Amino acid sequence: MIQVDASTLSEKAKRTWILIDNTVFQAVALADYFLTVIKARTPKRTGATAQSWTIHFHKKDRDGVIWEISPDGKEKEVTFLEFGTKPHVIMPVEKEVLRFEVDGEVIYAKKVMHPGTKPLGFVRLTQDDLDKSAKEIADRLISSIRSVWL
Repeated sequence: MIQVDASTLSEKAKRTWILIDNTVFQAVALADYFLTVIKARTPKRTGATAQSWTIHFHKKDRDGVIWEISPDGKEKEVTFLEFGTKPHVIMPVEKEVLRFEVDGEVIYAKKVMHPGTKPLGFVRLTQDDLDKSAKEIADRLISSIRSVWL
């Protein structure tokens, strides 16, 4: 059984809210940090996909922080980079033939067999790192609150 001195309840509650406020601040900082991480880990040809990553805060108050980082407008590209592609045929969409260059030579073709791409896994790697960091923050909060009340 836990015994609590009622005269200290107000002070303990105040200290608890300070801990919660600090944790909310840490969660927001975590979002900013992992936005930087995912942008750095995103493969860059033009940089457009890396720059498309955005934080969306759905909730940010004392009750908690809910946010997501998403590649706004580049979801399809990120899916291909993350999971790779199987070999597939590329056909022209707007013209009758495809036009591309290989070693400076212009090539025209009615279709091309693409060999596919390897999965890179950079989103899952970042998510794993984020999960670990969020758990560390939550564990510290729980430990700190326990030390206030016990």
